Amino acid sequence: MTTQRHLIRSAAGAPPLSAEQRRFNQLLARLDKARAELQAWDEQGRLFAAAHARRVEPLQAELQQCQVRLVRRLDALLGERRAKWTRSDRQQIGETLCDLAADLIEHVDDEAQVAEMRALFERHAGHDIDTENREAMAAMKALTEAMTGLDLGDEAFEDEDALMRAMLERRAQAQPEDAGREPARKPSAAQRRQERERAEASQSLREVYRKLAAALHPDRASDDADRARRDALMPRVNQAYEARDLLALLSLQLEIEQVDAEHMARTTAARARQYNRLLGEQLGEIQAEIDGRRIALCMDFGLDPYPPLRHERLGAVLEGLVRQCRASLAAAQADLAQLDEPVAAKALLRRRWRAARQDMPF
Repeated sequence: MTTQRHLIRSAAGAPPLSAEQRRFNQLLARLDKARAELQAWDEQGRLFAAAHARRVEPLQAELQQCQVRLVRRLDALLGERRAKWTRSDRQQIGETLCDLAADLIEHVDDEAQVAEMRALFERHAGHDIDTENREAMAAMKALTEAMTGLDLGDEAFEDEDALMRAMLERRAQAQPEDAGREPARKPSAAQRRQERERAEASQSLREVYRKLAAALHPDRASDDADRARRDALMPRVNQAYEARDLLALLSLQLEIEQVDAEHMARTTAARARQYNRLLGEQLGEIQAEIDGRRIALCMDFGLDPYPPLRHERLGAVLEGLVRQCRASLAAAQADLAQLDEPVAAKALLRRRWRAARQDMPF
């Protein structure tokens, strides 16, 4: 049911709508739009996931297998006696091999290949990747302590999320105790008004709920069919009330013909203001759900969440991922072919070395 039936309209010859009544109508329109957007995210998210599995993941798997062959070929190059590698060449090859192997260890699903990449990484890095990850996290922890002035203790963190949680906890603990804070000030007039309006809005919600509960009481049933209808409607009423979903309660009132267009036209500005607070809360909850859908999709598929992604753009994003995977695969296949020729291999590795140095943040 759309919200159009709930719009407040001026009756013929009646005064124009108040500001609160106009806002009531605006909130209904925004709720319709937000719910449609949430539904679109659910539908488009499922379509994107299916298309990603069908078109992107096979390319990613092919790219990973090409990179596995690259790591093996680099390892073989270092073992070839006919190739006269300088110490700098060997360092370049070893670092390139370790970078590729580290990425594959994180993303490849084949356990045997993961074990193989771990062994090659350890052989050329001189330590295992777990040690490298621990050292990287220790450096990040030291940098975080230096930048924030917090003492994060002796705990070793497994990943950035754990480090972030610990930083937030320490920051909260470092806040002054309540005893050292200034006495709480008396609420301002605006704060008191907001609290009063919040209480009035809750009271309005309860009133709508009580009217519905009374109208649907089984003792008022005229026959078995009417009793069954009331039994079916009452769980919907309870669910809407628990969710503070005013719009659902109003829809149920219309469904059982407890209110009509005339009733909505007589809605006072005060009652509209109470309704507006409830509708505003609902709108905020739906918008939070939309943000949650967007962020979850970005995390699941490694997409950049900023600027905020729009569901209308998911098709274009998918096509971009396909192009990116194809380009990466073609580049990896070209690299693999160049490694068969020592002169071309040296030129390739030096280009990669320079590119890696340019990408370093410091």
